[in-house]
Amino acid sequence: MDNESLIPKMSSSSIFYSLASLSLVIIILVYFGGILRPIVIAFLIWFIINQLRLSLGKIKIRGKAMPSWIRSILAFVIIFLVLYLIAELLIKNIEGIVASTPEYIANLNNTFTKVSAIINNPNYAVYLQKWVNNLDLAGMATSAVSSLSGIVANSAVVLVYIIFFLMEDASHKVKLDKLFPKKGHQYVKFIHNLRGISDSISYYISSMTGISLATGAVSYVILLIMGVEYAFLWSFLIFILNFIPYIGPLTSSALPAIFAVITTGSLMQFVYVFAALEGVQIIIGSFIQPMIQGKGTNLAPVTIIVALAFWGMLWGIVGMILAVPIMAVIVIVCSQIPSTRYLAILLSEKGDIADMED
Repeated sequence: MDNESLIPKMSSSSIFYSLASLSLVIIILVYFGGILRPIVIAFLIWFIINQLRLSLGKIKIRGKAMPSWIRSILAFVIIFLVLYLIAELLIKNIEGIVASTPEYIANLNNTFTKVSAIINNPNYAVYLQKWVNNLDLAGMATSAVSSLSGIVANSAVVLVYIIFFLMEDASHKVKLDKLFPKKGHQYVKFIHNLRGISDSISYYISSMTGISLATGAVSYVILLIMGVEYAFLWSFLIFILNFIPYIGPLTSSALPAIFAVITTGSLMQFVYVFAALEGVQIIIGSFIQPMIQGKGTNLAPVTIIVALAFWGMLWGIVGMILAVPIMAVIVIVCSQIPSTRYLAILLSEKGDIADMED
């Protein structure tokens, strides 16, 4: 057998069918995005619940581990309560911004006067005045509340999917027994690959969540110290946007810095807040993240940029947040399957992926 290349030899018909299949997948992602987005989000939450359930299994009560069904209920309730509390706090923060809009507009006008005095150019002054007059802070905040309310409403659909995923857990072993009645070499190899995929996905999600949580928590403390209003809202955005490489950290530092100018009327507040938050991003991203995550996502920069553009085009901001986790999962899965291992190498940062055991 020729082992000179991992790339399988493909006939013209195979290439045609592959391109046709890819086109079909893209069409499905576009036209059924409203159905698929909640399923993908539900799968990620279900995966987190499973990891929490495994962690709860390490807790002993009178020397015995908790039954599986109790761990499932506890993990589900914990995740649900955390998400519910976050949603409540976010809605209250945004409602507070809406209520304070007149004060923010007055601060903006003061800032406009200072900037006009510094620039000392009538053309720029007219442009800035038009920009301030056209800026609808109340409308933007109200739109944010509506969007968040829509997410909360859609969470009911996500919740249903999660429940069904959890109900399906019990039948996994039965289905595996039906698929592999003799438990031979194929069964061992399948379980090995499945565990490899599960462990890799679990490590990526848990490490990335931990890093983003640490970044958000430190940023929250800094925002409180610097007196930036609605620190929870901004720290949550920092946590979420941290999942978007390159663009996310920069945007999450700029937004609270701009808001600090709006609330205080001081231009220097932008510099102070932005520098402090970017400092946190640089320290965690350059020193702490490599120690925890090693090679990180192991995705090539061009893969990340294309993924952000592709998923952002398909599913908007949700797609951009999910882009890197989805691509990381795709690379992990491809690396565990011999026929698609070459794809994992091409998409990875340096072609360095875990060797498979035969």
